[in-house]
Amino acid sequence: MDPQRTPTHPLSRRQFLANAASFAGTALAPAILLPGCQKRAAVVTADDFSGTVLRAGRFSAAPDGRSREVWGYNGQLPGPVIRVKDGEKVRFKVVNELGDVSTSVHWHGMHQPGTWTMDGVEDVSRSPIPPGSSFIYEFTATPPGTHWYHSHVGVQYGNGLFGPLIVEEPTPIATYDRDEIVFLTDWFLEAGDVLLARVLKGMEMKMPMKDKMDMKEMKRDLGDVPFQSALINGKGRAPGDTTSPLAVLEVKKGETVRLRLINGSSTYQLRFRVDNHPLTVIATDGAPMEPVAVDNLVINVGERFDVLLKADQDGAHWVRAATLDGKEARAVLRYAGATGEPESAPAHWGEHALKPDEMKSRAPVVLAERPKEISLLLGGSMMPYRWSVNEQFFPKADPIALEKDESIRFHFRNPTGMDHPFHLHGHYFHVLGKPGALNLKDPVQKDTVNVPAKEELVIQWKANNPGRWFFHCHIEWHLAAGMARVVEIKPY
Repeated sequence: MDPQRTPTHPLSRRQFLANAASFAGTALAPAILLPGCQKRAAVVTADDFSGTVLRAGRFSAAPDGRSREVWGYNGQLPGPVIRVKDGEKVRFKVVNELGDVSTSVHWHGMHQPGTWTMDGVEDVSRSPIPPGSSFIYEFTATPPGTHWYHSHVGVQYGNGLFGPLIVEEPTPIATYDRDEIVFLTDWFLEAGDVLLARVLKGMEMKMPMKDKMDMKEMKRDLGDVPFQSALINGKGRAPGDTTSPLAVLEVKKGETVRLRLINGSSTYQLRFRVDNHPLTVIATDGAPMEPVAVDNLVINVGERFDVLLKADQDGAHWVRAATLDGKEARAVLRYAGATGEPESAPAHWGEHALKPDEMKSRAPVVLAERPKEISLLLGGSMMPYRWSVNEQFFPKADPIALEKDESIRFHFRNPTGMDHPFHLHGHYFHVLGKPGALNLKDPVQKDTVNVPAKEELVIQWKANNPGRWFFHCHIEWHLAAGMARVVEIKPY
């Protein structure tokens, strides 16, 4: 398929699942491309653009002590840090060197005003980049804040095709000395297509016919793919490993550091904490929020949070990211002059975890009084393994058709036994909360929100950005099994 052509016909469900199972640039100056999650690198100028900015390829690595084939950008895990300015016109050349599969790049958090075909979603925004080909993405970088980029073909990004994307604010939203990126991701020894095939086949094999049930009948489950390990800035330790190198965040006593937290996992929400250091949450998904002091916070798949850390201790301290049942990854916060790692100790998460009702917008909020109401029933079954929105399975699902500037209120109902982090491309929305207790005064802005198991949630937004936008659960396996819709805002 021609990567320049916008598709006019959706894939069949069989084609979509087959693709998912088989697939498993730089800005114009003064944009900066940095290696991995490091802070210092040379500026990549417009003259360098004759080469490649993001080269999607395969390489061998052992990020958690176990060697496997990694799919990544420029031979790095995570991919290069991209830093641009709000409102900057950017161009990224992506070369597909993955071999025999197509790929794409989605710029997670970018609103893409007027350039929805650059959003990078396979056969929604445009056709993917064929093997051996390249494509130049061009768009305006906005909104400012902490974002990321990743493949949006099949279940590829869980193999390592992800990286941080920072859009600098014209005026900083807080006072701090410098920032550090903290990229979190779960990690598996097997490739994404292998895991998906196992899920699709294994659920049917393990469950006898008499046990066939809807997800609403099940107790809460944290993940359909068993947890193996997690990485912080591309480094971690598989169970039993005590020697693989961990990521280190170097700080100086007395400074305030802005931590840009990104959960680029395929499956698991992660609870984050830095031992002996309270955190002040100042933004979520790039949008400023009223500051909240916490001991820890849960970051769902696709979410980002910005927090301030006051470096007022000495020595070395654990940076922790753990699943909700306590399976943990670690990095090290190390003060200047300190060496080694902290003593091993169980996590003490503290009393104050960030709560959804504590998250409030910093800017004034004016909501439309009579929004269009759309009910979204989330569903699923284990045999066959599939996930749905209003009992339809993407790609054989009706688009949500809207007119430009319509105000929309989505009412989620999630009777299933799993949380579902939903991401809306191309827009922010306001999180109003649970029915009967809606916050209509100062609801926080986000682009990714968790819909908890067996609960309801309401969000409201304005369809002010025409295009074909993807709206989906960000758990890889749920998306691959159908939990997604296309939102069509006309005219586009």
